[in-house]
Amino acid sequence: MDGSDGAAASNREGDQITRVRILCHRLLCSACVKQKREGQDAILLQERPHWSVQKRAEQFQKIDQGEKIPFDIALPLPARDAELPDSDEGVRLFWERFSCQHCGRCCFNPGAGLCLEKEDFERIAKRIGRRRLRALCKYDRCQSIWILRQPCPFYDKSRKKCEIYDIRPLTCAKYPLHPPLKEMPCNLAVDAFCPAARQLAKETLGWWIICENNWAKLLGMLQRR
Repeated sequence: MDGSDGAAASNREGDQITRVRILCHRLLCSACVKQKREGQDAILLQERPHWSVQKRAEQFQKIDQGEKIPFDIALPLPARDAELPDSDEGVRLFWERFSCQHCGRCCFNPGAGLCLEKEDFERIAKRIGRRRLRALCKYDRCQSIWILRQPCPFYDKSRKKCEIYDIRPLTCAKYPLHPPLKEMPCNLAVDAFCPAARQLAKETLGWWIICENNWAKLLGMLQRR
């Protein structure tokens, strides 16, 4: 097999893996979340203890890099899909397990700023006044959008609380969830900068064995067809 044949085979294998993951997301989304709620990963890990040791050491090191290097982490939970009626289950399980550490890093860390949706701007302006809110923002004429300056002016660092928590921007309400990674479009993704997100990524690392088990079953079915 020459180089071109090897590359073609690798591409076919990659396409097949992607196909299996998408198929798993569409067919086993609810079952996958149920398996994780029931702790079936513990049974699978007992059958393959080497998986636990190898994955844990390698992945923990990668996850911890989020302290200094900006990147997103894919989680072993299905992302929301508008075409699937039960695809919110992965998001619900995420929020059940996620425990904010109230460190405020996402609020007072200097950055480019937080884009406010029109609804966000109007909701906050109604509370604090349009003049004050405009003074706390900059207007991006190219995008026709208001951008809240960072560090966030609504974060009380001494009390470690948001002054407008009940009407906070949608981006804040969703944080640390980010859009799925390009290479893992069917899985939830989180900002590795968030220490609570990194902790959850570590706690749910064993759930990947459930994903891999389901992928293997579907792959076997496809290969037998």
